[in-house]
Amino acid sequence: MKDKIMRHQITVKTQIPIFYLKEGKHFICYTPAFDLAASGETLEDAKKSFDTSYQLIIEETVKNGTVEEMLQNYGWTKVKNKWSTPQVVGQESKDIQIPVHA
Repeated sequence: MKDKIMRHQITVKTQIPIFYLKEGKHFICYTPAFDLAASGETLEDAKKSFDTSYQLIIEETVKNGTVEEMLQNYGWTKVKNKWSTPQVVGQESKDIQIPVHA
């Protein structure tokens, strides 16, 4: 019988940036920390959808044992057993041109 190495599991508490957008009649919640977006007919619906989606992602990665891999893939860093989200260093509006058919 093989011995299983049990690793101590902790819960990381941190804050993630969430951007709230309105597209037509729908609201969007987006975070670059997990490259996750969710929508709803109201801002409250979008927030609830976001929370549900986030919880599903966490549950699946915990179940699969891939939490650290997921965090690294989304740009999180670990220093002395402390995880940090990618830092938002700015936000701006930029003028662009998009050719479309008239």
